[in-house]
Amino acid sequence: MNGARHRFALGLTCFFMICLTVVYPFLLYTPNEFVTRWREWYIETAMGTMTHQWLATWFIPQNIIEEVMTKRYLLNQRQQGVESAWSGLTSEGTEASTPEERFYQTFSELDRDSFEQFLRDNPEYIADGYEHIDIDLIGDAADKNYDTGIKTKQGDTVLAVNAEHGILIAEIVGEDSLGMEYAGKVALCKKPENVFVGTCEGLFEYGSYVSEMVSDYDAILGINASGFADYEGNGTGGLPYGFLKSEGQTLQTAVGGTWKIIGFDEENHLQIGAFSDTSNLRDAVEFHPALIINGENLVAGSGLSDQQPRTAIGQAEDGTVIMLVVDGRQFHSFGISVERCGEIMESYGAYQASMLDGGSSSVMVYNGREITSPTTLSQNPEGRYLPDAFLVK
Repeated sequence: MNGARHRFALGLTCFFMICLTVVYPFLLYTPNEFVTRWREWYIETAMGTMTHQWLATWFIPQNIIEEVMTKRYLLNQRQQGVESAWSGLTSEGTEASTPEERFYQTFSELDRDSFEQFLRDNPEYIADGYEHIDIDLIGDAADKNYDTGIKTKQGDTVLAVNAEHGILIAEIVGEDSLGMEYAGKVALCKKPENVFVGTCEGLFEYGSYVSEMVSDYDAILGINASGFADYEGNGTGGLPYGFLKSEGQTLQTAVGGTWKIIGFDEENHLQIGAFSDTSNLRDAVEFHPALIINGENLVAGSGLSDQQPRTAIGQAEDGTVIMLVVDGRQFHSFGISVERCGEIMESYGAYQASMLDGGSSSVMVYNGREITSPTTLSQNPEGRYLPDAFLVK
């Protein structure tokens, strides 16, 4: 018995030494394209988190990490000095004359043929007229690859349409870096005047779930917004990081640097930038990076491939507010890169767009329940306690 144990221990030691002296250096320094892509993906993903950077720094030399993270530095350089500008760009067209045509004019992203076929198959949804269409086909938060029969013009599956509130929700699925799958939801909000920042009940002391903020403000839709003080992952969620303004009241000043103020002005335009004068903003938070400014995609070609749970907000020239939440760190969705978020925003016509807080904070709430799947250590379906959220009445 002792001999068998000694042989096992010797074999294990030899295996460890081979890994340490051969495999480990190979993985760190080989120029092999396949290994390099995985190595860079691993470093970017670990360093892209607030609390798990040790997964890279414990095992990988600093000079290799810095070489990979040069991409992030170059991305930040592209962000310097950019600010939203809407002047003279938006114009109102002629309003359609019938409720049906007004509906399709409002929800211009709908593939009309597929939607009309759905209504023929499900006439109960049109019984009260186009002004009162209310479709909600969203199942479990981790469900994906729906087949509702309705598509957007971008090819995504439509899960919900609420004519009264001016909301369309579609499923977002695909493959990102190294063929890893992602899944999430995009909400198109047609009434930007109804989008605002709501705060938690115990602001600056303790946070609330996004679902609680949705309920407190009698909203129908909500996504997480600000980052927050979370030392060693033990934050209460009540202390927001960066600028915060809710319903016209400034609650906290900006941190600046590479961070951007993200919010709506009195004309319901999404403004993104390092603004020194925020008096014209009614609701805003602060985060980074910006995705699209004045129609220019600032993250395209960045080469960053780290996949995380993500939340982003944008606005098209016609006023449509675009809210994106993608799950991550789970079997049904590994996460999504910042660059891919920019592509999705661009596909839905975003003229301005920015990332919001992500990771285990990412969540979307609709009709009183979570419709995305937050990733938390406690596996809490409501996500984390947070300081604020972008809400839709």
